[in-house]
Amino acid sequence: MGLAAGVAAALAAAGEAFGPAPAAPPAPRWGALYLELVPGDESLATDIELVYEGYLLHYRESRAVALAADDLETRLLAGDCFYARGVRGVAARGDAAGVGLLSRLMAACSYLRAAGAPFAADDALWAYTTAGLAAQHAGDDPAEVAALFDAVEAGFAASGPDAVRAAVVAAAARLTLSDAAPLWRELDAVAGR
Repeated sequence: MGLAAGVAAALAAAGEAFGPAPAAPPAPRWGALYLELVPGDESLATDIELVYEGYLLHYRESRAVALAADDLETRLLAGDCFYARGVRGVAARGDAAGVGLLSRLMAACSYLRAAGAPFAADDALWAYTTAGLAAQHAGDDPAEVAALFDAVEAGFAASGPDAVRAAVVAAAARLTLSDAAPLWRELDAVAGR
């Protein structure tokens, strides 16, 4: 089916109860990075996209559902639905460490939004988490991969939002990836925003 078609179908199915879909199918974001790191795992890439859409509905602009900006209740409910579908897919694979990593990501993004950090900090965490999922599947210790989130919380409180990128870069260098170039490309793009 291909990632773009699979993501479009999954997002449309999750969003149909909440409002009309956009005319053009959304482009995959973090699922596309995951597939660069772990070719062929479209199922998990689609689950990552569902979780990301939940995040977008809560904090940014949805790619999958056209909702009024002031319809906060529906945005939150839809976001929860997308997030739950994505996490359910990861859990159905028996990937408890993946569920844990995505949960830490969402908690950290919520913290950053409450603190008024720039969205680039969220994007750096998304890039890292996507690569962290790939590294966990390659054998990295889930506790070591998730330790970034402790550093982010401590560093952000002490030094402000610039500490997020520094913590991500340090942690990313420790991930076991067969080709880390896609991750570094994403982190460089985030730094340029």
